[in-house]
Order: sequence, then C-alpha cells, then structure tokens
Amino acid sequence: MASTDIINDWIPIEWDSDVISRVLMDSAIERFGRPHPMNSATKRVLRSGGLTVSVGTTYTADASTNDYITLTARRFLSQFVVDEDDLADADSVVDTLRVKGMDWAISYADTFDNACLGVSATENGTTAPFTSVYKALRTTNSATSYTADDNYLSWDDDNISFSASSAGASLYEKLSTTFKRVETGKYWSKADEIVIAAPGWRDAFRNCVDSQGRPIFIEGTGGAPDRLFDAPVAWSRGCKVSGSLSGSPTGNDLLVYGNRQFLKRGDRSQPESLVDQARAQDSTDDTAVKFRVRRGFGVGHEKALAVLERITD
Repeated sequence: MASTDIINDWIPIEWDSDVISRVLMDSAIERFGRPHPMNSATKRVLRSGGLTVSVGTTYTADASTNDYITLTARRFLSQFVVDEDDLADADSVVDTLRVKGMDWAISYADTFDNACLGVSATENGTTAPFTSVYKALRTTNSATSYTADDNYLSWDDDNISFSASSAGASLYEKLSTTFKRVETGKYWSKADEIVIAAPGWRDAFRNCVDSQGRPIFIEGTGGAPDRLFDAPVAWSRGCKVSGSLSGSPTGNDLLVYGNRQFLKRGDRSQPESLVDQARAQDSTDDTAVKFRVRRGFGVGHEKALAVLERITD
C-alpha cells in the first residue's frame, strides 16, 4: 500500500490476527459467551422454561413458560488521530495500525467484559450498554420466577478464614455455596460450566483449602486453564463492580460461575478499522483511524449463573 493510497471503507480485522488473538485472550465473554449472529440491530432469543416429559400413550401439552430476551447491538468504538509527518511511508502506517490495534484490543476486552459482567446500573444503552450478570442476579424477574439476590453471595475479605470450617463463613464455604446455587438447578451442565473471575481473586484462591488441607485451586500448565473445584477459570479484568461502563473498573472483584451457554453474546459485526487520510479541504494534515465492533449481550436465565462479590473495606 503506497502512502498516498486512500482507504475509505471499514476493513474487517482478520480472525487470525494478533488483535483478535488478544481480544480472545483478554475477554471472557468474547471467548466463552454463546454467539448469536445478528442481521439487524436487535434479535429475540428464546428463553425456554423447560419441557415436561410424561410416560404413557396420551400426550399432555407442556405448560412450561417460554419467553424471549432481546439482544440489542451496541457499538464499542475508538478513534485516534496522528500527524501525517509520523506516517511518512507505508510501513509506518502498518506499524501504527498494529500498535493501536493492540491497544484497542486490550481496552475493548476489558470494557466489553465489564459491560456484560459487572455494571451495576440499569441498562441505558450507553454507560450501561446491557443488563449485566451482576445487575440481572440482583434484580427480581417475574418472567423467570427469579427473586433478587437468590444467586448472589458476598464474602468479606476482612474474614481471613480461607479453609473449610464449621462456622460456614470461610471463603471455602462461600465458593462451595456459589457453585451449589447453580449445580442444584435444572440449568447446570458439567460440560458447559465456567468460572469468570477478576484476577484479584487469585491470591485468595491460592490460600483456600478443603477440610483435609487439599487445595481447591489448581494452576494450569502447558496451556491448560486454571481450575477451581475442577471448573475451568477464565480471568477478566472487567469482572468487577462498576456503577457505569469502564475499561478500568475499580469496584469489588466478582466471580461468576455457571453455564456459559446462558451468557448470550450477539454478534452484529466483527472488529473492524477505518483509516481516513487528510484531504485537500482539511485544515490539518492528520490521519484519523477508527476501530469498532457491534455486540449485544443478555443473560439467558438468571438461575443458570451465580455471583460471588469480594467485599473490601
């Protein structure tokens, strides 16, 4: 590409690129969320209440409740401007796009996960793009017969007890109960279980053992994932409480456990970039570069997930 070439359309970022690899490495929802292709700005996804099975020769109509969740695509976007003197040749353009692309990938991964997992505000399309897992599990939903905080727990880290104990307030018991809230329901699946946690949990996990002194957290080696109670762990910097959308949330660390099939990710468009070079009518010799992706998100069913919040004072 010559330095004078004009690129005036959005260019999809290849899935085998370093940018996409970094997004998938850093974003738990991009990596493990259930994808739903979207051909429009919104898409309805069936939320099934199950199906009753009987025995005999007469069929009985199922009375389970079915409804829908609506995935709404939101744009996650960035722009930077650079003086064309710093882009004197094609290699500089490519190198700049590569560096800024990686910056975007890291920031997008954290921001998107925070929108899906930790924003505590009511969905408004901007500062709260979606109803996050945290918000959903702390809100009553009559359509699914879910009562606020049924699958929400908290652990005060002033309680320094990590190991299993008769008091029931240790981190071991809190983690076990978090898992139990999902395991005892109809939406649990061993094959699809996932733990998504903020990296701040790692120190606590390393200190946590069962009543026999055995660790419940096993660090993966050779590319294998870390495991907690034998469930794979995905680490996410965005998995923290935040009053509004943030790429660097500072609230309490969260742990989300459950069936990843109920983390519904809407894919309206894949990550793409646009370069707009300086034109004769412009007052400055600047090149603008944009990055964007359009995504939706929704919780398939509250009872398929549970949240543990680490309270720090």
